Amino acid sequence: MKHNYSIGEFSKKTNVSIRTLHYYDELNILKPSFVSEKGRRFYSDNDLIELQKIITLKFLGFTLEEIKTLLRSNKWNLQDSLSYQKKEMMKKQQQIEKIINTLDRALHLIDQNKEVDPAIFTSLINSIQMEEEHKEWLKTILNENRVNQLFKISDEKQKEIERTFFNLSVKLKKLVGMDPSCDEVQAVVEEYIKLAEDVANTSIHSLMEELPDQIDDDPWLFPSPFTVEEEEWIAKAFEIYLKNSGVEIHGD
Repeated sequence: MKHNYSIGEFSKKTNVSIRTLHYYDELNILKPSFVSEKGRRFYSDNDLIELQKIITLKFLGFTLEEIKTLLRSNKWNLQDSLSYQKKEMMKKQQQIEKIINTLDRALHLIDQNKEVDPAIFTSLINSIQMEEEHKEWLKTILNENRVNQLFKISDEKQKEIERTFFNLSVKLKKLVGMDPSCDEVQAVVEEYIKLAEDVANTSIHSLMEELPDQIDDDPWLFPSPFTVEEEEWIAKAFEIYLKNSGVEIHGD
């Protein structure tokens, strides 16, 4: 027995919104079987079948234009199309997994912090997003084995490093403007240095010897959580610490 459905009935039966059905009509993807003199749209059982095709193809990731082309064909040669869709979906899967991982690490960063400094937070999230780019950049200034060692740590260890760096950056921002040689500032700088030594698994003396005399920073690759004025103050604080520790600073 054949049925005719008003657009409202068709929408409820298929769980597709009336707005979407109107859109499909405008695009000539799925037109109602009958339109009354008053402009009311009616759909048939055949339209149910066509809509099911559309829903299936959308689920597989085809665009509406691609779906329109396929619906006009009696035979579908889908091997190439499906292979392409699979590759695209795998890319999206990797992207989603990366986003979930970033969110997980971001939540770990701000655990127990109701308010965060936007500059510090976005800087750290950027470092998470661009880990591969950072790895390639570091290979231009450090031994490749050293770089691989830097990135060969567990997820939990990475999270703890990021959280420590986050908290130290917050501490340091609050101290900006104080005498950079004072004990309170130098204590935070020392924590930074110890963190760097822990990550690199070597002393700051050895690490400084590995670094080239000149390093060109890339503000896009490494956006700073500090203003120019803050960076100048921080550089002075680190310079004082390193000199007091007997570390030779390049350029001196």
